Amino acid sequence: MSTDTSAKGWFYVDANREQQGPYSVPKFQELANQGLILSDTLVWSPAYGEAWVKASSVKGLVPDTPPAPAPSPATVPPSLPTPQPKKNQSFSNPLTKEEPAEEPSPELEPLPDEQLKPRRGSFLFSRLLTGFGLSLLLAIITAAVCFAFEQTPFIGAGVFILLFAFTIFAALIAYRKERYELTKSTVLCHQGGLVSDQTTEVEICKITHVAMKRPWLRHKLFGIGTIEIESAGTSKPIVLMAIHSPEAVYERIEERMKRNGYQLEKKELLHEESPAIRGILVNSLQAIGSVLLALVLGGATITGAHQTLAEVGFEWILPLIAVLFTLTAFGYFVIYFLDMRRRTYRVFDDTVIYEEGFLTRRNAFIPYENIADAATNRTFLDQIFNLFDVVISCQGSSTDIKFRRLKNGEQLSECIERLVSEASSKPSPAEQLATLQSHSDESEGSAKKNLSLVQPGREWVEDLHMHPSRVFIPLLALIPLFPLWIMAMIQAVIKLRSTKYAVRAHSIKHSYRFLTTNEREFAYDKITGLVIKENLLDRMLGTFTLRLWSIGSGQSLELAHVHRSLVDLDALLRQIGIPTNSQQSHHVPTRFGLWAWMRARCYRFIGAFVLMIGFAAAALFLEENLLFIGAAIIPLIILFALGHAWIFYSKQQLIFLDHHVEAAQGIFNQQSYFARYHNIKQNLVTCYPGGKDGSLKIFVAGEQTLNQQSKKGIQIKATVPCSFTLDFLPNAMKQGQLLDDILGGRVEVTPECQPAEPMKTITESSRGQGNAITSLLFLSIVALPLVVLLPITLSLTILSTKKWRYRVEEKRIVNSWGLLFKRRASILLDRVDSLEQKQKLFNKVFKNGTISIMTAGSSRPDLVMPAVKSYQTLYQAIRERSRKR
Repeated sequence: MSTDTSAKGWFYVDANREQQGPYSVPKFQELANQGLILSDTLVWSPAYGEAWVKASSVKGLVPDTPPAPAPSPATVPPSLPTPQPKKNQSFSNPLTKEEPAEEPSPELEPLPDEQLKPRRGSFLFSRLLTGFGLSLLLAIITAAVCFAFEQTPFIGAGVFILLFAFTIFAALIAYRKERYELTKSTVLCHQGGLVSDQTTEVEICKITHVAMKRPWLRHKLFGIGTIEIESAGTSKPIVLMAIHSPEAVYERIEERMKRNGYQLEKKELLHEESPAIRGILVNSLQAIGSVLLALVLGGATITGAHQTLAEVGFEWILPLIAVLFTLTAFGYFVIYFLDMRRRTYRVFDDTVIYEEGFLTRRNAFIPYENIADAATNRTFLDQIFNLFDVVISCQGSSTDIKFRRLKNGEQLSECIERLVSEASSKPSPAEQLATLQSHSDESEGSAKKNLSLVQPGREWVEDLHMHPSRVFIPLLALIPLFPLWIMAMIQAVIKLRSTKYAVRAHSIKHSYRFLTTNEREFAYDKITGLVIKENLLDRMLGTFTLRLWSIGSGQSLELAHVHRSLVDLDALLRQIGIPTNSQQSHHVPTRFGLWAWMRARCYRFIGAFVLMIGFAAAALFLEENLLFIGAAIIPLIILFALGHAWIFYSKQQLIFLDHHVEAAQGIFNQQSYFARYHNIKQNLVTCYPGGKDGSLKIFVAGEQTLNQQSKKGIQIKATVPCSFTLDFLPNAMKQGQLLDDILGGRVEVTPECQPAEPMKTITESSRGQGNAITSLLFLSIVALPLVVLLPITLSLTILSTKKWRYRVEEKRIVNSWGLLFKRRASILLDRVDSLEQKQKLFNKVFKNGTISIMTAGSSRPDLVMPAVKSYQTLYQAIRERSRKR
């Protein structure tokens, strides 16, 4: 086919089967060099009407490249929509000679590696001040004790000198070890103390949030500041403390990020916002009201204190305190007002930037590639004054950034949602680097075929709500408790009318609006898993609940009690990246039996047996026949548990498909899980004692925040990783290996697929025994009764530590351990987001170290390898091989 010189801009279909463009020819050639456009990539321009053609058929559009293997019929769309130009957008002619083509950007010189250290005085000051206070306190206590026992109090002075000298020495050691490295592709933070060393490393292409803090007085006097760097997989940010010229370092980090795939051009300002004055005043009045309420409630106490002071002639103290309190409150109000007024939030076409602070300034930016979602919150008072709080979640460890008291919060949230939507159609910086690596390595390219994305289809857009019958029927059980039933009915009506769900082309939104407003939205490309929940009542009414996991939010989004007839489940799965029709599937069987069940629950059986014997012995000794009933009930409970487990696991399913994994569990309360291989980050296999069958726990990127109630009735929020567990799988280690091989592209999914040959081991290490034995001896001395059991506990400790093995293979990291229950945890090397190696006192004594591995979407390490003997070799192997991917 000949070229059409009248074409006005070109589009192409990316690996996600989504259209991109318009682009000029030089841009097409640049994308082709990056491996994003191949010779058989479908392209389009206005001159071709509704016909899409291969790039190789248009001369001069892309450099000549060998054609890639033709996609299977399941991945080739029957037709693609004709791209429509955006509003006010003019196409340029990429092939005509009238308009000169854009010059490709010249190759940038790599930035040199940098070594940074904190300013000595600023780094030492806080440590020395804390050490001085503690040393002085202990010295005073020592002097008081000496005085009580009629000893010279100067011993306290000696204690102070020794402790403060030790503090100075420890602070100097910490300063010597504190340093930061900025390389071409990584940021490293080296820290340590008197008996510890630690190195944390983050790849620049995975940075999600960079913030700079300039303390007012110290920045004015010494020109120092602090920079915090967060990535998708760091449990806490890397902090560059008290560094000189923080503004220049901040800019150089941004430049390094640009060279690692981020845009950060900030060409178009979409929205700018600052806290509204009425919002600042509302916050201030709330604080003042709280103080006045406390004064009113404590009025009697204040009056009594004034009378007591008046009796001894110190009645002037209370008025003085009141004046000082008023001046302090007024000063706080002024500083708070100025601080809020100087906050500015800007949304550009590829970045979110915010500036905060009056005296101490804080600047930060978030690349749009790593924004997970945005939420809008409003209290009852906010609705009265038309104010908004916007919460941005970064991709990673449930990091929320709040923009407070905004007048145009809805517009700001919409702009951020637009960024998230645009970012979802483009590869992340890490994915771009991975694409370049995979195309430069033929084997890696073939390994990724297995993870190719989803066949396109029509977009499903719908507004959903809770089904009334599903909400009200469970409340019928409260009718005997009539007052409670009325209250529950009122609450249910409010919840039913105030909760709305919106399925959009690029995201799903949950909104609640009554006295307060809460709106949360998940972009499809940040959704990592779908859970479908239904109980017996749901099946009777035709309803279910959809729970969505996200990589950037610690709280899942639920579409509760929606009617099945209103949900196009196939389209929804397709929009979150899960195909409805897979060419191949592999069903993993469940092998449940009495012997397997007894082995899996052996600890419970031992406890039940001991309890039953105890009831029987007590009955014989006390001659109480009722105790025999307790002993007889235990076998009945065991039989009931066995019957329940038999039915439960007979309905369990685990299916590996072309692009994702599906699982189902439950009898009355059934749950189905869907997760793409791309979002599975780890698996944990547990083998039951005396056999090869066991369980497989699959971890998906993201976390959930669960509300747990303590014994004192206090609500405690617990963060747990998104995961699901399948029990009683035959040859569980083999199933875990098969999953890793599918994730790594070593095995194609077929009904009879088997794990590939074992991967080549790069390096391996065992666990040091000295750390565990020393901890056991210390615990036995502290808890004296445990000394009696020391021969047993010591033997078990030695045997269990010998079972620990740490291994780095070609594509994954493996940690195996367990004496009775054998366990193996594995993480693919391309899932590693950041690394940390650490040595504490016992590690240094026994010459070993601890390695922690973090993946995207975790607030704590996913895999901790304690007391690794060859920790430096293992760390370097993980570091080098994970960066290659």
